[in-house]
Amino acid sequence: MRIGFFPNMGKSNIIAVLESAARICKKEGIKVYWPNDLESEEVYETLNIDRDHILPRPEIFKYIDLAFSFGGDGTIIHLARQIYSYNIPVCGINLGELGFLNQIEIDQLEGHIQRIAAGDYSIEKRGHLHAYIERADHKKEDLIPIINELVVTKAEPAKMARINLAVNHNHTQMYPADGLIISTATGSTGYNLSAGGPIMKPDNRSIIVTPIAPHLIQGVSMVLEENDTIQITMPNREPFLHISIDGTFDYEFTKDDVLHIESNPVYCLFVRFYDQCFFGTLFKKLASRRDELL
Repeated sequence: MRIGFFPNMGKSNIIAVLESAARICKKEGIKVYWPNDLESEEVYETLNIDRDHILPRPEIFKYIDLAFSFGGDGTIIHLARQIYSYNIPVCGINLGELGFLNQIEIDQLEGHIQRIAAGDYSIEKRGHLHAYIERADHKKEDLIPIINELVVTKAEPAKMARINLAVNHNHTQMYPADGLIISTATGSTGYNLSAGGPIMKPDNRSIIVTPIAPHLIQGVSMVLEENDTIQITMPNREPFLHISIDGTFDYEFTKDDVLHIESNPVYCLFVRFYDQCFFGTLFKKLASRRDELL
């Protein structure tokens, strides 16, 4: 078996965790691969990685059977966006605060790597979204793949936006709100949850539409089917709106443009262990985080 290591090197304990994971993989007969954009002679020597297993992205994705993400949810989302088209499953090793998307905690490292080596896991297919802006001249600008959510707001904070929503090219309503979240099931436990939207199981391929701080009484989320499409425009009084994808990538579109959102036909693949209960794990982590904040 061949596993790629994709760590967030900014984590304080990352070298110790990588050492442990590499040692366990070697004991289980797993070959470790490493992306050369994280080049570090010290890390290579410490982890004892073969030189011919250090490869550039995306070439490395052609050689591995599975990818380990070492970090928080942001790390695994970044990796999933890069790797989904190669049909490589991702397994997250949690070094963050909550890690809803990660499957392995540090104290589970040895046992769960042994389970992976033995094939004691399943592959979960998760939907994600594709979006593009149709400009006034009818040219299309493809946006970065959406793993968690796309958010439409004003560029200025705390300003009310007016957002026209159509589903399958049929006008639904105009939202006067701080913004609008278009979320996947994966992203349902993120910004969507904070805004009062529903929690969906990760393998649910619905599309969730949740307004942010809506004015009037238009605060109800909608859950659409996987094959539904969304079109977003704005009334003439709105000169332009801001788009954020997964809290990282930003775009703008104007009243002369149309934002199109639809399901991506290629799924993201995630490792899932048979004895893990999604809702049980979710509420345990939420309760733990609440207790830390009190």
